[in-house]
Amino acid sequence: MEGRYIPWDWDMVLNEGTEKMWLEPCEESYYYAAKWHREGRKSVLDLGCGLGRHALLFAKCGFKVTAADISREAIDYLKKSCRETGAELTAAVADMNSLPFADNAFDCVFAMHSAGHCDTEGMKRILAETARVLKPEGTVFMTLCSKETYTYQQGGLPRIDENTLVKTDGPEKDVPHFFADPELIRELFADFELVRIRMIDDCYGRGRWKNEKHYFIEAVIHKEPSRPDYSGIIGKEVNCTVDRPLGTAHPRHPNIVYPINYGYADGIIGGDGHWQDVYIVGVDRPLSHFKGKVIAVYHRLNDTEDKWIAAPADAEKHFSADELLDLIDFQERFFDGELFTD
Repeated sequence: MEGRYIPWDWDMVLNEGTEKMWLEPCEESYYYAAKWHREGRKSVLDLGCGLGRHALLFAKCGFKVTAADISREAIDYLKKSCRETGAELTAAVADMNSLPFADNAFDCVFAMHSAGHCDTEGMKRILAETARVLKPEGTVFMTLCSKETYTYQQGGLPRIDENTLVKTDGPEKDVPHFFADPELIRELFADFELVRIRMIDDCYGRGRWKNEKHYFIEAVIHKEPSRPDYSGIIGKEVNCTVDRPLGTAHPRHPNIVYPINYGYADGIIGGDGHWQDVYIVGVDRPLSHFKGKVIAVYHRLNDTEDKWIAAPADAEKHFSADELLDLIDFQERFFDGELFTD
């Protein structure tokens, strides 16, 4: 298995018509929405978002939300819900072992019954990735299965390692479940300050008694602030191919019309493995090609690629940071990020 995170079969859930229980936000999401709002936190990563029940709640509460799940079916369902409700958030297919987000991207990570669908090595990588994408003093709420639960003690399920069992039927067929105890939690969260841990026994539900114990963990990451270094990019001369000229519509979202030229830097690969995207300012006519210099970088936090902003090398106009943000807002308002001009 080598730590790989395996998705639920959400198609089975949807086909069986049992998705209602996965659309209702849990009690903890309301608590943390209120708590994080009081603390002045702005951005939330819903890690392993499923059909989006918590992502939609956090968005409704005014947070800048990024929802990530390894299941394409779940993300497509959430995007459909956003179109139907008008909710604004970013939804991305992502593996928790290697998140496609920048360092120091989020104030909060919320992972309700999702992070533990892996083996022990995978769990270590997920916690490392959580620490990486959280901002300094960022916070995480995460649940993990307890080794005191019946499933671990007497369930008879196949074991991958001493902490991990694999479900053998239903929508979680072949999905691993990681089980923790206090010693393991201290080891896994060694880079965090543990704030609060509760063990919840979900002992009755859906008409039957059961023994399902989970650790509810709240922690904070303390680390030094860091700043991206764009000294080798800002001021750089670039040749660009303009594939989305001023006045044209976005190829997948026709309601988005480009108020400026947009293209890519010839011969330069961006963080997403494709050509480096470039906003072109200071030219008020549609272009097919452009030569100029990079005057700023928009550092996307909840994406893998920065966006360069270029202007003609002989441009007389100096663009303020606020002016640049206004010019790219038509597209960047869907993302969370920072503008760098030096």
